[in-house]
Amino acid sequence: MENAKTPSKKKLLLGVLALVLVIGALIGVYFAFSPKPTQGAKTVTVEVIPLEGEGKEYTYHTDAEYLGQLLLEEELIEGTESEYGLYITAVDGIPADESANQWWAISKSGEMATTGVDTTPIADGDHFELTLSVW
Repeated sequence: MENAKTPSKKKLLLGVLALVLVIGALIGVYFAFSPKPTQGAKTVTVEVIPLEGEGKEYTYHTDAEYLGQLLLEEELIEGTESEYGLYITAVDGIPADESANQWWAISKSGEMATTGVDTTPIADGDHFELTLSVW
């Protein structure tokens, strides 16, 4: 005889199935509404902002679809691969000193990027900032 306080296997199975359906729906919504890259020729500006000294601005003409692809092709950044994608360790020869809690932040037209460098799509006329930051 089944204990009244113990959920039946059928209820547990239905709960797991409902959870899988919700996760699937969320993934679908993410892919439907996530930013899409623009194909073809584009002109993109990248501004490098160090902690000290003056920043530099670079203008690139590219067919790249993602920021990371462009910056690696142009050898503007160095980085290490992680489970989350490319982690920028240096920009324009300026390394981030992890022991001093420094890191390179990515922003687009002054707004912090919500995606990593590998998954940040680019479009014609975009302006990105790579800012050496401290925690």
